[in-house]
Amino acid sequence: MNNSVDQDSKTDKCSLQMEENGILDHLLLKQEDPWEPNATAVAQYRAEMKRCCNASFWLVLTKENIALRNVKCIEDLDQLNQLLGLLPEHSPFLDTQYRHCAVVGNSGILRNSRCGPEIDQADLIIRFNLSPMNFSEDVGTKTGLITINPSILQTRFKNLQTRRKLFVDALHPYGKAVFLIPAFTHLSHTDVVFRALHTMEKFSLLQQAFILNPHYLAYLSKYWEEGKLLSLRLSSGFVFVSVALEFCQHITLYGFWPFPYDLDKRSIPFHYYEKALPIPGVHSMPCEFSHYLSMHSQGVLRLRLGKCQ
Repeated sequence: MNNSVDQDSKTDKCSLQMEENGILDHLLLKQEDPWEPNATAVAQYRAEMKRCCNASFWLVLTKENIALRNVKCIEDLDQLNQLLGLLPEHSPFLDTQYRHCAVVGNSGILRNSRCGPEIDQADLIIRFNLSPMNFSEDVGTKTGLITINPSILQTRFKNLQTRRKLFVDALHPYGKAVFLIPAFTHLSHTDVVFRALHTMEKFSLLQQAFILNPHYLAYLSKYWEEGKLLSLRLSSGFVFVSVALEFCQHITLYGFWPFPYDLDKRSIPFHYYEKALPIPGVHSMPCEFSHYLSMHSQGVLRLRLGKCQ
């Protein structure tokens, strides 16, 4: 109980610090001074991420790495055999490197940004939670990696009990993108994730679908806890910014903004495609955003806010 209270206290403190002291940092990003990458800082982050977490090997479950670490959420032998039948032999990301990556969050700050053409120029474009593509002028048209959170399978597709064709149709706008599913963060997600994978197998999409490895997420959480990131649970956005730190030479973030107003203090929706409210107490978005600001100032990644020219 005391640990939970301490964590809540730390998270609240971080939120207050961002609100009271972070606004000046936000405003600094409006200045006309060109952003410059720092190759030394980028190389240091890449080496640290490789050493702590090694996304090339551990990011997704494979027959090779599951043999090295047990998946605790799979205790039934039949279910384990079923899982093994759906896994690739080896990681599809071995020795993966990209020159320029765009990591596209879902913040309402993307609305009317006209960043779509700029985003589409990246060599790898990462998106989250089946975010809609019908705002192409603002968010682009191309996708390389996209996450599918089990919560979407449960709510939008009714646990895939009756909406399997609707689910497959929803995947088509992403073309040949790789779909990444965090299957084992909660026991309640296992069955619906299996249904999703079997559905994709039926429609010849299984070769594009991979399960995020819970061990990679654990390694990553430990790394950022030691780096003073005070978060209840890392958001998908922060996880894949971390992946990009390992895979990408140049990184630009779009749609990462945790506040209900833009740089000009105008009200914006939480997501660019809907008016949903954030779920309290799940992620420490202001704390994560403070790390993006820090990495921007170090020249490790570029945080793109406002309109794209």
